[in-house]
Amino acid sequence: MSISLRLGIAWGPDFKTSEPTDTLVLTGKTYFIDQRLFPQLTPTLSPVSWAFAGTRSSQPVPDKPGYTKCSWTHLVSSVAFGKDEKPTDEGVLGPHPAWPDNPAFALETGRMVNPDTGVMTDYKEYWQDNDAKEGDEVVFWEYGDDETGPEDRGFVGIVGQRALGVGRVNEVFWTWRANKSEDGNWKLERSVLERDGRRRGWGLLNLLFETIVLGTTTVEDELVSGQGFHEEGEEIKRIWIPREAWKVPIKQ
Repeated sequence: MSISLRLGIAWGPDFKTSEPTDTLVLTGKTYFIDQRLFPQLTPTLSPVSWAFAGTRSSQPVPDKPGYTKCSWTHLVSSVAFGKDEKPTDEGVLGPHPAWPDNPAFALETGRMVNPDTGVMTDYKEYWQDNDAKEGDEVVFWEYGDDETGPEDRGFVGIVGQRALGVGRVNEVFWTWRANKSEDGNWKLERSVLERDGRRRGWGLLNLLFETIVLGTTTVEDELVSGQGFHEEGEEIKRIWIPREAWKVPIKQ
């Protein structure tokens, strides 16, 4: 599990490094949320460069200590894809060339779709990873599934003091970012809301961890949002289900 900040990205074939976005990734044991926002807003530019969420897997690279092969399967994305598709990025995480002995920094190399071109492209990404602290809560919620598809699916992830939400409702994309202040309240940092201004899933942040039971706890979106939402005269309700819920172990 980690809270990752991207320091730069370089696309092939020239691999010129830059960092055009404010990128935050929350990673659990199985689920992840990756949100890439443009730091400056303009009237004509969407604040979202790319945002997506799904499942991840990893395994050590044979005969290369300190290297890990990872894959990230997109289940929902700001870049639309077909209902039966599950785009997957693959990469290898290894030491950062500038700080090879510092595990908090990493270089990721691999291939993924460049959101600006829509083409699978070689890339390099530079990361700073911050592990969640001992005793921190890690919770990932989801509404929708493979049957509803990526146009009606969403995720909220909480890792320690950071939280991300991302998803689609009837093909309309939404996302937000929050952090927990010293007084224990969640503060909204950035958001891209649905047409009605709804901050979907926000109330999940204030649920007591002890009340969350995997496989049995479900929460109606209307209850946690505190706002009504109607479309064509009918209230649209989506059920959030916890996919991960655990605390970072305390070392003895």
